Amino acid sequence: MTTHFSNGVTNVRGKSGGTSLFSSIKQPLITGGYEQEQAYQNDFIQYNASDWETTIANGTGDFQLAQFAGGWLRQGDNSPVANEVQGVAGWDVWNYSDTKKWMFETSMAITTVSELNTWVGFAVDDYADPATLPTDGIGFSHLEDTATIQFVSRKNGAGTSFLMPTTLLDSTLPTQTATQQVIPTNSVRLGFVFEPAGTDSGQTVGQYKIYMNGNIVGTQSATTVPDDLALEINIMAAHKGTAANHLVVDYFNTVQSRVSGTSVTA
Repeated sequence: MTTHFSNGVTNVRGKSGGTSLFSSIKQPLITGGYEQEQAYQNDFIQYNASDWETTIANGTGDFQLAQFAGGWLRQGDNSPVANEVQGVAGWDVWNYSDTKKWMFETSMAITTVSELNTWVGFAVDDYADPATLPTDGIGFSHLEDTATIQFVSRKNGAGTSFLMPTTLLDSTLPTQTATQQVIPTNSVRLGFVFEPAGTDSGQTVGQYKIYMNGNIVGTQSATTVPDDLALEINIMAAHKGTAANHLVVDYFNTVQSRVSGTSVTA
C-alpha cells in the first residue's frame, strides 16, 4: 500500500517515546543523524590521557583525575611552581560558521579562585596558557586576582567579552567515602548558544545568548568570531604562584548543526 510517509509506517517507537530503555532520558548522547548535528559530551566518569591530543602535566606533583559523584575532571598541583600549567585539549575539528547554530555548556569550580587562571571552551590549536586569552577562540576565561568569569569570542588577537554576573567563590573538595559520594562546592554552570542571523524574528546579525546556571544572562552580537580556522576543545589551568590549587570540571557538552540552517533546539 502506498503511504505519504517516505520511510513507510512502523509501530516501533523512536527516541521520542515509549518502549526503548533510553526513552526516558532527557538528553541523548547523540542528538541527531549525521547530516543534522555533531555532538560531544564528556561527563568525566573516567579519564584517559590518550583521549586527548594534548595533555599538559609537567609539574612535580600535578594530577588529572576523574573523581567525585557523577564524574568530575580534577586538574591541579599541591606544590606548583609559578605559571605552571595543567590542561587537556582535543583535536581541531570544530569550526565556527555564521550559518550554523552552536551550543555549549560546562560546570566548573576552582579551589583558590585568586590564584588560578582558567580557560574552558574552544581555542586555536596549541593554545596552552590560560593566563592570557587565546588569539582565536570562544569560551569562558577566569584570570588570577579576580573573582569573575568572562565569556569571550576572539579572532586574530582581538575580540569581545561579556562579564558574567557572578562572584566566584573558593571551592571545597570533600573527601569521598565508601558510603558517601560527594561533589565540589561552589560550582557554576556556564554556557552559550550561537544563533545565526534570522533565528529570532527581526534578528539581522548572528548573536550569542549567554547562560549561567541554566538561565540567559545576556546577549552579545557575534561581531568578532574565529571564522577562518579550526578550533579544539580546551580545558586549561595556570597557577599564579606556589599555592596548591585545583580546577574541577563536571562536564563538557556541545552540539553544533552540521548543515547550514539546521535547527538545533536549546
